Formats: sequence, C-alpha cells, structure tokens
Amino acid sequence: MQRKDALELLKKEGCSEDIIRHSIVVSENALRAARKIDNGIDENIVEIGGLLHDIGRSRTHSVFHGIEGAKILKKYNLDPVFLDICRNHLGSGIDREEARKLGLPEGDYIPKTKEERLIAYIDNRVIGDRFVSFDEAFESFRKKIKNERSIKRFLEMHEEFGRYI
Repeated sequence: MQRKDALELLKKEGCSEDIIRHSIVVSENALRAARKIDNGIDENIVEIGGLLHDIGRSRTHSVFHGIEGAKILKKYNLDPVFLDICRNHLGSGIDREEARKLGLPEGDYIPKTKEERLIAYIDNRVIGDRFVSFDEAFESFRKKIKNERSIKRFLEMHEEFGRYI
C-alpha cells in the first residue's frame, strides 16, 4: 500500500479532516524518526501504519476505535501488521487486566514490534495536528492515563525513540 492509497482509504471510510491531519502528522514524524533508526525498522509499515492507526475513529472516538480500525482494515484484506498497529496503539498499550476493566475483547493490546511501539509513541507526541515536546506530551498522558504500568511503558518508549526525534 502506498501513501496515496492510505489517504484515500481514510476518506472513503469517513474520517474527518481533523483525524486525517492528525494521522498525517503522526505518519510524517514517525517516518522521520524511523529513517534515523539503524536496525530493522520497516519505513513503509511506519508510514502507512501512521496514516491508518486512527481509521477506527470514523466509527467511534472511544477506546474501541483501535478494535474498530482493525475490523475496517481486515475488511480490505490489509496486511495483519496494520491491524495490529490499530489495535495496539492506544496510549502505550493496554494489558489484559486493563482491557478487561475497559470492556475490550479478551486480549493483550500492548505494541510489540518496533513499528507498533514507534507509532504509539509518536501518536502520544501529536496533540491534534501539533507535534509537541516530550514534556507537554507526558503531562497530557499523565492526565489521561492513571495506570502506572502504562506510564512506565510510555517512558520506556521515550527511552527507546526520544533520541530520534
């Protein structure tokens, strides 16, 4: 899939212009970071995954948008890597216990691959369509996410990727 195809898919599925702008900023910043990372990151997955990560917001803005996004992408027979990005990008990931509390389908929604982690991290650094400082992102994250395990994962992602920003 190419950038143009991903943008067309966002429009076809009814994503708002705000969500599309947000997704473009996530994709561009994640791709910029990926190009600086030396070992084993797929730039195409980062670019397209960054564009598609919030496609589920065309259906809901709740925590279920990750699940909805994966369903939408499955309908188009996209590579499962993109479905995983949609499912696992929320916050810094959602573990089984937290998923149960939130009413999500049974499972672990922690980003596993380097591409998934990078997109989740950059998504937290983009507020609306503005790429923000780590301090601003962390303050916003702490206000929204009260789970200490999630906060720890976000800090680990910053340790892993912050130097590439």
